[in-house]
Amino acid sequence: MSRLPTTAVAEPHVLAPSGAGPQTFAPHRSLNRGCIAAALIFGAASAWAARSTMFPDGVSYLDIGDAYWRGDWHNAINAYWSPLYSWVVGGSFKILSPSLANEFPLVHFVNFLIYLVTLACFSFFLQAFIHYLEERGASADEPSLGPPAWAIIVFGYSAFVVSSLSLITVAFVSGDMAVAAIVYLASALLLKIRGGHAGWATFAVLGFALGLGYYGKTAMFLMAFPFLVAAAFAQYKAGKSLKLPALSFLVFLATASPFIIALSLAKGRPTFGESGTINYSVNVNTVQFFIPHEPGAAHPVRKIPGAIEAYEYAGPVSGTYPLWYDPAYWHEGIHPRFDLKRQLRTIALTAAECAWISFNLFLGLPISVAILFLFLISPAPSRCFATAVRHWILWLPALAGIALYGLVVIEPRYVGGFFCILWIVAFSGVRLPATSASRRLIAAAVMCAAIAICALALRDISRTAHGIGIGEKNVATPEIPKVAATLLGAGLRAGDKIALVSDWLFPSREGAYISRLARVRIIGEARPDTFWPADDYTRSQLMAAYANAGAKALLTRNPPRADAGWQRLASSDYYLYLIPAQRNPGSQKDAR
Repeated sequence: MSRLPTTAVAEPHVLAPSGAGPQTFAPHRSLNRGCIAAALIFGAASAWAARSTMFPDGVSYLDIGDAYWRGDWHNAINAYWSPLYSWVVGGSFKILSPSLANEFPLVHFVNFLIYLVTLACFSFFLQAFIHYLEERGASADEPSLGPPAWAIIVFGYSAFVVSSLSLITVAFVSGDMAVAAIVYLASALLLKIRGGHAGWATFAVLGFALGLGYYGKTAMFLMAFPFLVAAAFAQYKAGKSLKLPALSFLVFLATASPFIIALSLAKGRPTFGESGTINYSVNVNTVQFFIPHEPGAAHPVRKIPGAIEAYEYAGPVSGTYPLWYDPAYWHEGIHPRFDLKRQLRTIALTAAECAWISFNLFLGLPISVAILFLFLISPAPSRCFATAVRHWILWLPALAGIALYGLVVIEPRYVGGFFCILWIVAFSGVRLPATSASRRLIAAAVMCAAIAICALALRDISRTAHGIGIGEKNVATPEIPKVAATLLGAGLRAGDKIALVSDWLFPSREGAYISRLARVRIIGEARPDTFWPADDYTRSQLMAAYANAGAKALLTRNPPRADAGWQRLASSDYYLYLIPAQRNPGSQKDAR
């Protein structure tokens, strides 16, 4: 690719985009409002398109939210699932008491409200960044041409839409969007600290925000430290006292401590959460997630003896699906072990995932291509890179967050906020000769990226509305509430126990979604490839075992045959078998 000719413009030590700052931001307020409006429309449309979806994580978050709001602290305090999202969703359920048909749509309405908060935090960050860039370039005598304020605004909101609606998504039922809001807020506060405008209140809010982030995601406890170190280093470079960064640290600990204490008391040992160690065991040590068979497991899942592969987990864990309600209980006693070969393999996989996020046509490719294009046509791409590197106050915590996940596992929703920050920092480093041709190229790159992002957002909304691209089994169609209602009308009541005939509950997720809506509890599962070929006596033995554990029915989907006793639910593919209340005690004992 040919480069623009070099001009005689000098490169100052600190560069800033032309016209970026509070004085020049005012003429672009209408543009800023327009971008916010577009982001709102895309977010609302995405939430509406996803209103009938549900995910395995969401079932656990909803169950835990119910436990918190009914005061069931024993079942609410959970070492794997962070509480913030459960508090918010559980509170909405407590206030509005949705019907079966409206429960999942209400969840996505709450997701949209969290998206609004995240958008507000991002807008605060973007304006702080533009102000910061102007101040950093105020002393430049002959600045070269960088992205003007309008370009940073359009590019910034384009990056936000990608990170929020394509990486994190409002469809997924989890607290990842709330964590992104904390990342944007904390980054904005770091800019104020770096600019020398921070007093004790800014540092206190930073500590509180990071502590709140820990309630949103356990990993944020560790990710808080790069933010705190960046704040302390900024104060140190400015020759100021480190008392205020110490205040941030103390506020962070004071905010996070109540939940850490509650978890430690519940587990009987010091801990700030078990999600990191469990995910390390699963993703690096290849431990089975739902039914771990590792030696040393303190609470192995009970396998029912017999020719049918079947499991029972009636107690003591609560929730719709106990194996996913509290993975920390089932993984108790399984300790992660360092394996250099597997660790290097994991790092390689996470690096590939980051590349996939950056260059996937339907994710970050339009953003990444715009940045690379402008860097490559610069007379000195290394200067563009060096300019972006100077904004270490932003990219250091973002890279640290991605690296922390990279040691275990990376999913796009985990790192959406961090990628957004890095994209914007990289774009701000663009430096071209101060010519009209350069201005046109910057405008063209920004507008092409924005148009592509809008087109991709519309595509994603359409695909989500049709259940494409998010996994067929995550789409809780209107059929699911009807099946749940029919299940309750077939002789079951809320609080009853059932078992499933299913190929691993997750990914065979529909049984959990139906059970969640009906408020029945799954206490066992049998594999269909061994259940259906078995003779009637063998199956009756299994049913006796489940009856002995308290199950009142079996639920399955698309059985190869509908034997006597199986009821079709709501003209759907789901079938229910009511287990007779009285079984032969001897058979039950043998089956157990």
